[in-house]
Amino acid sequence: MTSPDLSTSTMTAFTLDTDAREALFTSARSAIAFDDRPVEPELVTRAWDLAKWGPSSMNTQPLRLVVARSEAARAAVIDAAMPGNRPKLEQAPLLLIAARDDRFHDQHEITAPGFAGFHERFETNPEMRASLAASGAMLQLGYLIIALRAEGLALRPYGGFDSAALDAALMPAGWGSEVLLGVGYPAPGDHGAGERRGRIPAELGIREL
Repeated sequence: MTSPDLSTSTMTAFTLDTDAREALFTSARSAIAFDDRPVEPELVTRAWDLAKWGPSSMNTQPLRLVVARSEAARAAVIDAAMPGNRPKLEQAPLLLIAARDDRFHDQHEITAPGFAGFHERFETNPEMRASLAASGAMLQLGYLIIALRAEGLALRPYGGFDSAALDAALMPAGWGSEVLLGVGYPAPGDHGAGERRGRIPAELGIREL
């Protein structure tokens, strides 16, 4: 995917049409059943290259992604999951591990070039760094989920797993697992997610002061 030239881009007013809103939000489900087709590596790359443009605190990019494509890596993910989640993860053609990089500030020359004192600020304050690594990774994960859906993929996030065991088995140094994703092309029939449950309405979720 070619990165946009942000120095010459012109922002224009736009809205997503109904089909796009349904595909990304209102009709998308946390699927358990998938089509048997494998997920091509370039789709994950394209989703990453789209999601990385989402806004973040000080342009930090703490999200990292482990693609568990090999049988050994898949087995490690499934073994770390809670028993109730294992059969669901087994159905997904591709397993992803969304992780945080606790040393995200080491990439400051990419994300904050010329920002004097940026690296030192985080290096000398591990508590602030850990907090931003976790919250920033989860923020970016939201963008990534939408980007994967934009590539025509279905997915289901899972939080029930032994993160310490998974980190020991698969994570590079400094990365910590946050969320598992079961990913694949939508099943031609039942998605397996059951009936759509309710969502909090605006009158309960928004307070205007």
